[in-house]
Amino acid sequence: MTRVANSALATAVLLAASLAGVRAEQSDASLLGERRAAIAAKSGALSAADVAKEHFALGVWAKERNLVGEARAEFQAAVAADPSHEPAHAALGDARIADAAAPGGTRWVPYDEAMAAKGLVRRDDVWVLREEAAILDQPATEKARRREEHAKTEKLLRTYASGNVAQRKFAEQALGAVDDKYKVEPFAYALRSASEDLRVLAAKELGRLGNRRALAPLVRRALVDPSSVVREAALDAAKTIGDANLVAPFVKALESDSSDVRQNAARGIARIGDMRGVKFLIWRLEAHGGSGQRVFAFFGNQLSYIQDFDVEVAQTAFIADPQVGVIQEGIVLDVQIHSLDRVATWAEREVFHGSLVHMTEATGVKNEPGAWAAWWKEHGADVEKRTAAK
Repeated sequence: MTRVANSALATAVLLAASLAGVRAEQSDASLLGERRAAIAAKSGALSAADVAKEHFALGVWAKERNLVGEARAEFQAAVAADPSHEPAHAALGDARIADAAAPGGTRWVPYDEAMAAKGLVRRDDVWVLREEAAILDQPATEKARRREEHAKTEKLLRTYASGNVAQRKFAEQALGAVDDKYKVEPFAYALRSASEDLRVLAAKELGRLGNRRALAPLVRRALVDPSSVVREAALDAAKTIGDANLVAPFVKALESDSSDVRQNAARGIARIGDMRGVKFLIWRLEAHGGSGQRVFAFFGNQLSYIQDFDVEVAQTAFIADPQVGVIQEGIVLDVQIHSLDRVATWAEREVFHGSLVHMTEATGVKNEPGAWAAWWKEHGADVEKRTAAK
């Protein structure tokens, strides 16, 4: 009887908890309806931006309570009220795409549409290039043929890298007979060869092929290769492929922890010639920030030593507790950060300065702090206007 009673009690408790959860969910849903009605009632007295903020805030509230569908409806209402409301677009998973006819040159579209606009297609819940999707969709016999051609091409590339003049000539002729559709992967892998000549050959061949799958390895080689000849060949090949946003990874690389990569990125932006990169070069070159609160900085030495012992007796045992003293000497300064200089070396400044002169033809600007910031203040609006027009 006791076990039966306990079982019944447990069931009753679970049922009560379940009903309480239902009541809480119903309460949240009804409260959501009330808040939605309140927004509708006062929407006539609010600006579109304020209406969007109200719906977005309600959407966040609903999402926190696991009302997923209702939250999405509120985010959509926010976008309907104010199409420029970025947080609501982000909550919906939307993305910006370039559109010269739209205000500011961009517009928000659903995420899937944005991916499709970039030339991507979905395969197994992953977005890939159409060229990659075509390979994934091939029948098994063609995939086997592809593996065979890859192996043959890789063998010829190894011969080219390690052989003498005659062997290189043979390898080049044999590579010319390989179908272009089998070349991208082996030549992209050859960009990592220890042979500089092979890396140059691979970059030029990938540029000739013009396949977008080669873009990422070419950009990486243009940023990290120790040879300037290879870097230039890789960048020229990437330019041949014709991606409108080729400058983007080079701008991102300006923030690299490696000084060499930052310099290669600056040279790459200049070689690409995309004027959108000018303001990022100037931002990275010039000191900025500062005007922070004042702080105290201590410069000195600190020496710790044992000055005495506190001795106690506990259960016939002696316990010695050392008393540690500290000796300090030095100076305390009241300081305030004036500015942050992000390019620390003279050599790096020269590269950035040279890239800016090459792109802007502003030969009169000196390589000294503040010079390029002053130039941008005077000419930056014109540069951005010309860039937007393209």
